Amino acid sequence: MWGIIPAAGMGTRIQPLGFSKELLPVGSSMDGEVERPRAVSEFLLERMLRAGTTHICFVVGPGKSDIVQYYGASLRSADICYVVQPQAGGLCDAIFRACPLIRPDEPVLVGLPDTIWFPEDGLAALPGDVLSFLLFPVDRPQAFDAVVTDHEGQVQEIQVKHPDAKSNWIWGAFRMPGAVLHELHALWEERGRRDEYIGTLVNAYLQQGGRAVGVRAGEAYVDVGTVHGYRQALTLLASRRPGAEEGAPRPTTICSHDGQPLAKERSGQGPPSAPWSPAAHGAPPGEAGSARPATQPARERREYTRAEIEEGVRKLGDWFQNLDLYGVRTAPAHFLGDFPTIKWKRFSHVIPEDLTGKSVLEIGCNAGFYAFEMKKRGASRVVAIDFDDYYLDQARFAAGVLGFEDVDFRRLSVYDVGALREKFDLVLFMGLVYHLRHPLLALDLVHEHVAGDLLVYQSLQRGSPEAEPLREDYDFWETEIFDRPGYPKLHFIEKKYSHDETNWWVPNAACSAAMLRSAGFQVLAHPEEEVFLCKRVEVPPGPDGPRAVYPAAGC
Repeated sequence: MWGIIPAAGMGTRIQPLGFSKELLPVGSSMDGEVERPRAVSEFLLERMLRAGTTHICFVVGPGKSDIVQYYGASLRSADICYVVQPQAGGLCDAIFRACPLIRPDEPVLVGLPDTIWFPEDGLAALPGDVLSFLLFPVDRPQAFDAVVTDHEGQVQEIQVKHPDAKSNWIWGAFRMPGAVLHELHALWEERGRRDEYIGTLVNAYLQQGGRAVGVRAGEAYVDVGTVHGYRQALTLLASRRPGAEEGAPRPTTICSHDGQPLAKERSGQGPPSAPWSPAAHGAPPGEAGSARPATQPARERREYTRAEIEEGVRKLGDWFQNLDLYGVRTAPAHFLGDFPTIKWKRFSHVIPEDLTGKSVLEIGCNAGFYAFEMKKRGASRVVAIDFDDYYLDQARFAAGVLGFEDVDFRRLSVYDVGALREKFDLVLFMGLVYHLRHPLLALDLVHEHVAGDLLVYQSLQRGSPEAEPLREDYDFWETEIFDRPGYPKLHFIEKKYSHDETNWWVPNAACSAAMLRSAGFQVLAHPEEEVFLCKRVEVPPGPDGPRAVYPAAGC
């Protein structure tokens, strides 16, 4: 049996990487007594071998020799060969590159190397005498190829990324006789090679009297080709570990339009913390720091053994930040490497090395990496907020291990920072803008309520890194300026970007700087392509009076 693995894509949704996306480390496996990172494509190969594959054909691009170096000529009982797709031409073009190797009487499996799915033996459920698709249930079929079947499992139609998909079952892999592969290839040629997706070609195949079946044997499916999918994959793998508790760790948070979680499962470490507010905890106006949330009681400093740290890290699920907890790494196989340390090193020099006597607020703190860095520089007071208890649990554990228990972690939305009733010497506003439905409002609120002096801003950016010099005003008939790459642009995402429905806006560099200036932040330095160091300045009222900032009274 042949297995065809199309691996010629450049992985633009998850770049920058220093290697082919098919080699992205996801999870780990044991090599004897040594644990090693596991390339995402290994999951597909393992499933193909379980199904009886004896020959595997990777279809690679010209610049993806690292896949050849990684897998070599064989894997266990299967021989591996490689075919080059000169330039990206879609899935159909990639699959049919293997046609000269496959006889009509040989069965064929096709799978995608940047996906992880269960059950591991799902391919065994596919019949070998007909084109058959292994189907998986998903919440958002419009992001995939939804397969519509009748009550007997006969495929009626494949809806390719259809906004109103009629089925929530998508295909994750398929099997067919070699003869059907050659029939599809001939049809593709007859149609002028215009089919990029296999779904549209199969629809034409069905219309000409061909037959296909869908087998609903899939249980879970993740596309790992995005940052969001990578996080989901880690969660899925953790939930499949022997002995893993039901529902732990939780799936990636799904957010509403204002960025607040709609539903999520917790890691089982106690009740969720309520959003913090001075009123709820008895802090009088102007003394927001005098009371601690009830969910963060003070505790005595204690020493942790390595075993306790390892167990704590494991119980808290998958970490996005790779912290060093006295030699125990929380995300050693992170797809961006030693993140966020590698990011921090690019702009740390613009932040004062001595923060003695200064107060710091981090908005969207995740596991607390930057908050801890501020404490290392001597900050006397650090408040770190996030709206996700999952990350706050990780941050509090890490703070206990590292001795930073005086970092004040609170559950709070960026839109509610006025409830802190405190101005900070330094505010960290990183990795948030593109997740906010109202980004300029968030910056206005930060300026109005919590920014006392410096602001560090970071955002995912797309488009030109240049900034077009602009006049203060333009004539109504001047339109060409808007087409220049360096004009400030805030790209709106109506559906999803990188398979993440919490991505709403992606600015270019000029737009990030312009929004900061508009909100009352003077750009002092631009040390890294996504990072701006700013100083708070007063914003004069506009022609219609003061800027509208809600809540105006900070309550």
